[in-house]
Amino acid sequence: MKVKEKESDKRVNTRLDLSLEISLPNKNGKTVNISASGVCFEVITDDIGAFEIGTELPIQIAAATTTPGFEERKIKLDGNGYIVRSDIKEVTSLGKKLCIALKFKDTLSISPNDF
Repeated sequence: MKVKEKESDKRVNTRLDLSLEISLPNKNGKTVNISASGVCFEVITDDIGAFEIGTELPIQIAAATTTPGFEERKIKLDGNGYIVRSDIKEVTSLGKKLCIALKFKDTLSISPNDF
């Protein structure tokens, strides 16, 4: 009897399941997971066309870093990416909740954030 092996994960970078605030042009959302090469986030919108595959989006992600013995630091990650997947997750009274996968165009920049 031959045992079928589980298909290996083809992702290059490890994903971290983190819920962080993400800011887009005229919209805000929450991340589902993030890696060095991209981010998956959810957003509620009536403008599905703004989230078509191939669309380039500028993003800002608010995060906090902690190091034992030091105060928490609030940071902002800035960059651009291309939408590689866009799925309707559910329909709400506020609009459609989309799950968007964005591949970063370049490495994100990191700066202090006062949120």
